[in-house]
Amino acid sequence: MDKKKLPVGVSNFKELIKENYYYVDKTGFIEEILEKRANVTLICRPRRFGKTLNMSTLKYFLDRDNAQENRRLFNGLKIEKTEYMREQGKYPVIFLSMKGVKGESYSKFLQKFSSVLIDLYNEYEVFREKLNMSEKMYFDKVWLGDPDADLSKALKFLGDILYKYSGIKPVLLIDEYDSPMIVANEKGYYEEAKELIGDFYGDGLKDAPISFAVVTGILRVAKESIFSTLNNLKVSTLLTENYNHFGMTEYEVETILKYYGLETTVDAAKSWYNGYTFGDEKVYNPWSILNHCENGKLISYWVNTSANTLIMKLLKDADNDINDIFYELLRGRAAKTILDDSMIFGEKYSNSTILYLMFSAGYLTIDRIGEEEDQYYLRIPNLEVKKYFRKTFIEILTPKSKDSFSKLKEALVIGKIRGNDSIEEKINGFFMASMSYLDGAKEEKFYHNLILGMMIGLDDKFYIHSNREEGLGRYDLALEPRDKNAVGYIFEFKVAESTSESDFKKAGAEALSQIDKKIYEVGLRERGIQKIVKIGMVFSGKIMKLYIKEKVG
Repeated sequence: MDKKKLPVGVSNFKELIKENYYYVDKTGFIEEILEKRANVTLICRPRRFGKTLNMSTLKYFLDRDNAQENRRLFNGLKIEKTEYMREQGKYPVIFLSMKGVKGESYSKFLQKFSSVLIDLYNEYEVFREKLNMSEKMYFDKVWLGDPDADLSKALKFLGDILYKYSGIKPVLLIDEYDSPMIVANEKGYYEEAKELIGDFYGDGLKDAPISFAVVTGILRVAKESIFSTLNNLKVSTLLTENYNHFGMTEYEVETILKYYGLETTVDAAKSWYNGYTFGDEKVYNPWSILNHCENGKLISYWVNTSANTLIMKLLKDADNDINDIFYELLRGRAAKTILDDSMIFGEKYSNSTILYLMFSAGYLTIDRIGEEEDQYYLRIPNLEVKKYFRKTFIEILTPKSKDSFSKLKEALVIGKIRGNDSIEEKINGFFMASMSYLDGAKEEKFYHNLILGMMIGLDDKFYIHSNREEGLGRYDLALEPRDKNAVGYIFEFKVAESTSESDFKKAGAEALSQIDKKIYEVGLRERGIQKIVKIGMVFSGKIMKLYIKEKVG
């Protein structure tokens, strides 16, 4: 028997069912929406966890256009067995995706916004002949892309005319509502876009005659940002225990893997793609599972481009403490933070805001709840995200030297201390590439974090120990090779009093002397490491020098 096609990249419910794609039944989403029936429901989940498909499913269920044909799409699905089938095909539905509303500048943003509205109005051309002269003039301005059209009224106007000429209040569905604001914040035109989009949403969701509305996105953007006029908003985030119809459950993953003959990969798939907590549910990343089913490989598939860009920007602008947090996360530990599940763009972002953004975007998940109000411990959910974290950390700290990282790893493994493609050359290269981060840096901790960040990607070859008690003291950094016959390293960091050669040499000698006197190497030796290199790293402003003492046997 031929297997059903895998719906990789297919988010249109009608296409998915009619073309016989594999479908994980999430029609319980429809039931919960209709059961709770809030005036406006905002649902925030990471990208590629099924928001667009669920919204498309809701559209085809509710829409009065082609109602009889659409009814057949739900044959055999969960919703068919509920009382809510009586709601099928009863409403005019306005479905709007804001994913494409973005641009490098505000003018480009306006062009994209106008283009999306032109496509939306195209769907309602049939109503045009029913409009009075005034209504027709406004319809044509939006429909034809008139630069003088007041786009802030476009959503409310559409709701008004659908109700007026059909006699039924429409349902409004807005997918990826926050996408324009994320890009606007990144590109520097947030305040301009905020006013237009705020009025657009406010008028459409509050003042238009709608039966109800469902809005999806990644972030809960604070009311102060774009929802200041909206007081009828019911919000579901990753912290709330409702609308758990996104992602795949363990049962759903086991079922699809068995269907495609991949049941032997269940445990490995759990390590790679599971670990997310949505409310009280543990779920898998559906995008990655579908791609794994398609090619059978356990590799990284999930890329969240918009969120990636914002996260990278925030991390580059963050204070030095975020490096400590990042490093602890990569070591498999949990980071304690306060999660405020709303975000106000344009403010100076604290470390807790950055962690909230990463959590909302799916890069972190809840490990456990803290003792204080809104306090949580967050961790990296799985191997796929951990690989992304490691790569991101290296890119942030060594933006001009990414290609050299593998050569640093090679040099460390074979113990090549000096010369071409050596430890000294590559660490200096990384350091110089990160010079823009070092203006005014005078504390040893700053440099410690910088070097530590450079070493993050080495954990397949080394155990990385930072600030660990050993011998008669606590060393700064040690690399313990996983292969006991390979070379191990002990680092001690010092800040020179000035940039003079004598001050550098003095600090370098102190670093190496401290390693010897405190017998930092004793732990490595006890664990079977015989080849050990001692390194004193001395810093002053933008200058770094290495002082090396090789001790073999």
